[in-house]
Amino acid sequence: MSRAHQLFLAISTVAFAGTAQAYVAGGHEYDATCNADGYILTSKYPVARTVGQGANTQFFSGIEKLYLGRSCDAAHAIYGTGRWCWANGGFLAEFEDAQFGFGRQELYCESEDDLGFGCICE
Repeated sequence: MSRAHQLFLAISTVAFAGTAQAYVAGGHEYDATCNADGYILTSKYPVARTVGQGANTQFFSGIEKLYLGRSCDAAHAIYGTGRWCWANGGFLAEFEDAQFGFGRQELYCESEDDLGFGCICE
C-alpha cells in the first residue's frame, strides 16, 4: 500500500469516526441523546416555527428540543405535551397542533434502561 493511500485511509477514518447519526423530520436534523427518562432530540441548527393564525401569529426561532419519554409521553417547548410511538416505518411524536414524523428511522441509544420500547402506534 502506498504512503498516499495510507494517509487517505487515516484521514477518512478520523473524519468519519466522529460522525453521529442524524434524525430528520420536516427537513430538520436532530441529534439524539438519552437518559433514564427517555430520548432527547436536539436540532442541529435553529428551527423557525409559526404558532397561531392571523393577527395572533407568532414566530419562534432557535435550537429546539423534543423529549420522548419512556412512558410514551412527549414534550416540546412550543407545542407542549403529547405522545410518541414506534411505527412500522419509523417513529412519530404527536402534539395537539404539530406532528413530527421520523420516517424510516430508528432511535438508538446505548442504555440498559427500557426507553419506550412498548410505545407502539395504534
